[in-house]
Amino acid sequence: MNKNERRNIQDHYINKMIAHLPTLRSTARITQNQLAKKLGVTRSTVVVIESRKRPLQWYMYLALVLVFMQSEDSRKLLESFEMFDEKFLQKIF
Repeated sequence: MNKNERRNIQDHYINKMIAHLPTLRSTARITQNQLAKKLGVTRSTVVVIESRKRPLQWYMYLALVLVFMQSEDSRKLLESFEMFDEKFLQKIF
């Protein structure tokens, strides 16, 4: 897999995460403030990411996946929305 292919796939997953972030938070019963604390960022960072005023970086996408994998319900959403693919992650690491 070349750099462009990898970046296109990363962008695909990032865009899905941004589109479904409020739903995932709600499903995991996590407020913006709680999510920010788990990620080590400010609440305003979460707000601007959710409102698409700031791009979501790949490392933040991975951190969000780890947070949402902790909740059974949000983990199911990650899978059903096809926002996470272990095979892809194995290829790039």
